[in-house]
Amino acid sequence: MRRAQIFAGLSIGAIALTFPAMSDAPKAPPAEPVHVPFEKSCEDTQITVYFSNQEAVLSSYAVRSLNTAGDQLAGCSISNIQAEVISADSAKGQLATSLSEARAAVVLDALNARGIRARDVHTNFVPVSELSASDTASLPMARRVNLTVSASKGYGL
Repeated sequence: MRRAQIFAGLSIGAIALTFPAMSDAPKAPPAEPVHVPFEKSCEDTQITVYFSNQEAVLSSYAVRSLNTAGDQLAGCSISNIQAEVISADSAKGQLATSLSEARAAVVLDALNARGIRARDVHTNFVPVSELSASDTASLPMARRVNLTVSASKGYGL
C-alpha cells in the first residue's frame, strides 16, 4: 500500500515536470529597440498636468507630457493658450490663489522653454465651489492645469 502511494506521488511529480512552467512574470523585452515613428501635427492640442498635494513643481510625468507636446508642436504657429487651473487641495483665500498662480506659471514657463509661445494666454482659475462632486471626490484629479493650445501650420511646414 505504501509502495503504491510513493509510486503515485513520483508519477504525479514526473508529469508535473513535463508541463511548462506557469508564471505571472512579464515577457522579456525585445532585444532590439522598437522604433515608433513620430508625426508632427499642428492641430489644437489639449494637455493636462497634474500636481502633488500643496506643490507647484512639475513631476517627471508632467515633464514628459510637456516634452511630447513640445515635440508635436515644434514649428507650428501658436495663436492662443488657454489654461484652466484647478487647485482644490488648498485652503480658500490667498493660499489658494498663490498656489494656483504658481502652478499656472510653472506650466507656462515650461511650455515657453520648449518654444511654445502664444500671442494670447488666458488663465482661468476655477474656484472649489464650482467643481463637480466627481472632481473633488478624487483629490489628485482636482490638482491640475488643463491647457488648450490653438496651433496652425507655421512657415515651412
